[in-house]
This record gives sequence, C-alpha cells and structure tokens, in this order.
Amino acid sequence: MYSPKLSNSYEIKFNKLVIFIMQRKMGMTRRTFLMDLARSKGFRVESELSDSVTHIVAENNSYPEVLDWLKGQAVSDSSRFEILDVSWLTACMEVGRPVDAEMKYRLVEQAEQYPTLKAPVSEVPSFTARIVSQYACQRKTTLNNCNKKFTDAFEIMAENYEFKENEIFSLEFLRAASVLKSLPFPVTRMKDIQGLPCMGDRVRDIIEEIIEEGESSRAKDVLSDERYKSFKQFTSVFGVGVKTSEKWFRMGLRTVEEVKADKTLKLSKMQRAGFLYYEDLVSCVSEAEADAVSLIVKNTVCSFLPDALVTITGGFRR
Repeated sequence: MYSPKLSNSYEIKFNKLVIFIMQRKMGMTRRTFLMDLARSKGFRVESELSDSVTHIVAENNSYPEVLDWLKGQAVSDSSRFEILDVSWLTACMEVGRPVDAEMKYRLVEQAEQYPTLKAPVSEVPSFTARIVSQYACQRKTTLNNCNKKFTDAFEIMAENYEFKENEIFSLEFLRAASVLKSLPFPVTRMKDIQGLPCMGDRVRDIIEEIIEEGESSRAKDVLSDERYKSFKQFTSVFGVGVKTSEKWFRMGLRTVEEVKADKTLKLSKMQRAGFLYYEDLVSCVSEAEADAVSLIVKNTVCSFLPDALVTITGGFRR
C-alpha cells in the first residue's frame, strides 16, 4: 500500500487502474524511480501486490516467469490482471496518461507474436544467443564498432532526453547503443536485431529509418534544436548541469560566450574554475601527446624495473 508520504505528495488523476511494478530482474532503485515517476504523473501505484491491483508491470520477464512469481505470492487467478511489459508504462509516462494495453505491451501476446523476444535462450538464433546477453557486464565488446551510424544516433537521442531529465528514455537508447556496439557484424536489415535485448519500439523505429534512408531524421532534428545545442555547450563547462543549463536558457542565454559576458550571473566556485580553464578542459588530448607521456612513463619504470611491461589504457587503447 502507499506510504502516507507518497499518497499525500501526489494527486491521483487516474483511479480506474492500479499499478504494481515487479522488482524481479528490475532492481529496487529502478523500481522506486518508476513508482515515483508514475505517481507524479497522477497514476495510482501500489508498493505491495493487493486485491486492488489491476495492472502488473514487469521488465525482462516472460509471461510464464510472471505467472510463476504470482504463484509464489499465492495468487491463484492471474486473469484478473493486465500483465504488461515496462514499455507500456514508459509509453504512459511519455503522454502523461494511460495508454491502451495493446497486444505489443501484453506479455502473453508478445510471447506469441514475437517468440524470439521472450523465448528461452535455446530457441533464440544460436549465434545471437551466444554473443548477446541482456546484461552489459556479460557481453563481449568488440574493439571496432560495426554499427556506429546507429549508435551515434542513439547517443544523440539519449543525451537529448538526459537534457529533458527523462531518465527512462535516455537509458533506453544508451542500452540499445551498448547492445549494437557489442555486435561483431553490421546491422543491415531488421531481421539482424531479432532476439536482441533492449530493442524497444523507439529504438526499432530509428534503426528501420537508418536502414532505409541512411540516417535518422529524429537525430538530425535534435542536432539542429536550439535548446539541445545550448545545453550541449552549457554542460560542457565544469560544474554546470542540467538545472543550471535550464536556468540560463530561460534567461535567454544560448552560448558559453553569452554566459561569460553576463556579469549579473552568480557562479559557483566550480563554475568559475570551469570557465577559467574551459579551453583546456574541452580540448582533447592528441595521440602524439599520449605517446609522449607514455614514453616518459615507460622510460621511468624501466629504469627501476627493466623487465616491466607498460601498456597505455583508456581511450587510445580502446
């Protein structure tokens, strides 16, 4: 049930549905974030499974897995629930109201319509199942990104949603980028992503457009968006985050130079340092500089340990 603090903090606008978000495979932190976000949008969200719940939301769980979990909760009749993928909840958050529980959101329908997305690993194409896990820590990452045209677009979208403080959508694109970066082959058709994790509708739409058109119109629109360009500049300053960028943008400021010229702004100690050393901090270290530093380190180490092996790591190594 609601804690008094939460029930008093948010106004319930949609009383006809009561949501319960499963923590299984999601984790407590993400579940708490989604619960608070849904409540802030006017949805009623229960912390515990109760008789009043109408919609159960799960992430990375198949329909049979949810049923098994419900049996463990001593629920004999699961038909009284709408059992939905978390993509339904994110769609609701995007429009700020409940959306229809279409087939693409229902786990039971999704398992029938898209078997490779919810099937056991043994039923997924063997090559894909062997190289891709739903968990980033279990995926091998290739040295060369074979799908840069897709991942570049995803990272632009993720950054834009981050600037809008939409963590769910930002993570959705970052996770998709991570999956495609791990592939040792270029995606050239939609069939190539069949069975891959983190390939939601928004991600698939962009992949399909890039395959057909060679580029993403949505990513291009973001790059030309005045707000995105300003936030990109502002957040490049050490000590400046999204909240400060929003404040400056609302004041009519659009570039770092305009911020520097505005003498009325009260900057924090970190921000003053960020502007003072701005050019140095935003400049990339060249490969020649990295090689020069590595040579100094190697010579110094070898003077003490002649047989030591020194290897550069980090960006240049990758």
